[in-house]
Parts: sequence; C-alpha cells; structure tokens
Amino acid sequence: MKKLLIATFTVACGIFFVQKVSAQDKDTTATQKKYEPFGLNLQVRNLYLWRGFKVSNAPISDVDMYFKSKNGHWQAGFWGGASFTGDYKEFDYYVKYVNKGFSAAIWDINNFSDYPNADLFDYKKGTTSHFVDVGVAYTFQKMKLPLTLSWNTIVLGRDTYYKADSSLANAYSHYVQVDQVLFADEVYNVHAFVGGGFSFSGDKNFYGNHPNVVNAGITVNRDLTIFKYHVPISATAMFNPEKKYGALQLIANIF
Repeated sequence: MKKLLIATFTVACGIFFVQKVSAQDKDTTATQKKYEPFGLNLQVRNLYLWRGFKVSNAPISDVDMYFKSKNGHWQAGFWGGASFTGDYKEFDYYVKYVNKGFSAAIWDINNFSDYPNADLFDYKKGTTSHFVDVGVAYTFQKMKLPLTLSWNTIVLGRDTYYKADSSLANAYSHYVQVDQVLFADEVYNVHAFVGGGFSFSGDKNFYGNHPNVVNAGITVNRDLTIFKYHVPISATAMFNPEKKYGALQLIANIF
C-alpha cells in the first residue's frame, strides 16, 4: 500500500511538472508572439540610391514609423530621410499589403530637396514636390532561391511631359524589376536585380530620356554582431546604363 501511494504521488508530481513546463512554454510562445501595433526603424546610409537614382551623394539617416495590423498583412506609416549635409530632405506616407508572396503598396513620395518653398499640400502637377507611386510584387517563395517580380507606376504628381499642344500631362512612368536570390544561409544572402523604366506616352519618362535599363546590380545582406548587438547591414553595387553611372551603397539598420 505504501509503495502504491509513493508511486501515485510520483506520477502526480510528474504530471504536474509536465503541465507546468507546458504552460510555461505556451506563455513563452505567447510572449514571443505578442502583438505590437506600432514600430520604429532607423537606418544610416553612406549615400542614398533608389531605382537607379543617386538621390543623395552624402550620408543620410532615415526613419520609418508605422502601424501594423494584428494579422501582419497591412502596414501604414511615415518615412523620412535627411542627409548629414542638409542638401537632401524627404517626407513620405505609405500603405502596403502583404500576404504570403504577394505585396502591394501606395507611396506618396515627397522629396522636396529642390523645392525650398514646397507646399506640403500642393499636388498640382506643375508645381508639386510629390509623386504617388503604386506598385505590386510577387515572390516565388517555394523556389529554393526565391525570385521576385515587381511593377510600379507613378500615377500622380511631378512625373510629367508636354503634349503636342504644349499642355502639361502626367507621363505615368513605369518601373519593372526582376530580383533573384543567388545565395542564402543563416548569416547572409546575395541577390542580383535588374530594373527598367519606360512610359507609354513617349520615350522620355521619369527615369530617363529613353526606355532603358536604369537599375542593375548586386546586393549583399549580412547580420553583423558588435559586442553581442546585432546590426543588419546591406551593401549594393548599382549600375545605371541609361544615365551611365554607378555607385556603392552601404546601409546599417540601427534598430
């Protein structure tokens, strides 16, 4: 009888211990997956490249402040950047949707560096510092080395041309890109990309004077550890055949 009681007590303690550990694991998992609706990121770059443009030749810092839905599909926020020299200034708003390999985004891009008296609420195509970019992309995630195809169109703002009657009209310039991962492991990944700009309204478009490849290169992403602090870094070698120049960009994600 005594042995039976001891055995029963031992089994009960074992069940209690397993349940407690299981509950702790669930609590840990719940803590790890805690919903945080607001986010903030800071990056520092040695210069700023965007779709083949050298937007800033001086180092810049940029901040992304956003709200994300609980299911992670929707995100809306503000993005802003400024060069250390003060020559470059930008303040954008955006909303994007992501579901598995598909993504779509609308960006109101306001680089007012060359508009000293820019009116934030001016959207007239002849005077505005804004342009609104709408894009869709799809990543083939089941591929061993994922491939991403994207298409962006400027639908509003300072992407313009003069028609035969000398009136100003929107050019609706397009940017199409193919991005292919070449290598990926737990530490770093390498991918190559090529993007072209064009407009159905004529040869001249937002990205150049002719339909052409405007952005081609290689990007290396790596997780750098400094005194146990992880700093994701990214380096991009970019070539622009249309404008006949290239550049090397380094980005450090501070948080």
